Amino acid sequence: MSGTPQLGIVELGAICADMRVRNLELFERLGHWIVDTPDPALQRLFADASHRPAWHAELWAQRAPMIPPAELDISIAKVPAVDTPPGDRATAYHHDLDRMLADLRDLRGRVDALLDPSTVRTASLATADLTELEHRLTAAMSHS
Repeated sequence: MSGTPQLGIVELGAICADMRVRNLELFERLGHWIVDTPDPALQRLFADASHRPAWHAELWAQRAPMIPPAELDISIAKVPAVDTPPGDRATAYHHDLDRMLADLRDLRGRVDALLDPSTVRTASLATADLTELEHRLTAAMSHS
């Protein structure tokens, strides 16, 4: 861990809350897109993909530190952007995936795997799912 400071318990609580909120927002947005996305391949991808952020939100809620108790403040959740035009949805989702993957890489660089294996495991599970979805999305976008 070169020049990056290790993650403290209070900051970890804030990161868990932020990741939970972001995943809940993504779950809602993808759910709205399923209904009226005209491309069948993207519609199927959004339907399958919507389940993952719901599960990831649960993982981050369970990962939140409990000593001292860290509140998962989800009051910062925004209303999902349901007005994304169908033609821009794949690009918007790709951007969301890229951003979340970058944040997960940064998080992994700050967590000591021996001291906090639970955060490493949660981040690894989310990274594996998002990487798979990113590959599928890229393939679907190239066939559209």
